[in-house]
Amino acid sequence: MHRRSAFPILVAALLLAAPATAGGAKLVYRIDSATAKIEKHRLVISARGAVKSGGWNNPRLRLAEISLPETTTLQLIFVAVPPPRSEAVVQALLPVSASKVSHLPHYGAKQIRIVAETNSIVVPITR
Repeated sequence: MHRRSAFPILVAALLLAAPATAGGAKLVYRIDSATAKIEKHRLVISARGAVKSGGWNNPRLRLAEISLPETTTLQLIFVAVPPPRSEAVVQALLPVSASKVSHLPHYGAKQIRIVAETNSIVVPITR
């Protein structure tokens, strides 16, 4: 009897959570600045940019592709989750920022390239 009463609650919880997780992250509109530096044996990457409207959330930097050991540039993408289509949001360029802390890059990596929807930026890895 207890399992039957729990099933509708589980289904309702999944249905209510679906809009929040539906729709994946998309590239932010543009990237304005970025830094990449080694601090305390970690690579710290920060980026600032803009999105085309309000309501975007969870901005983050993601590794775009697995890089070969001999490449000198690590590539990341700057993404965020856009607002649902049914949500009314302000239509203006709004600032967004994200940071990522990761393991030290492979020996040959000298710079980071971060890609947005309309542009990209390349910054050196500093100490």
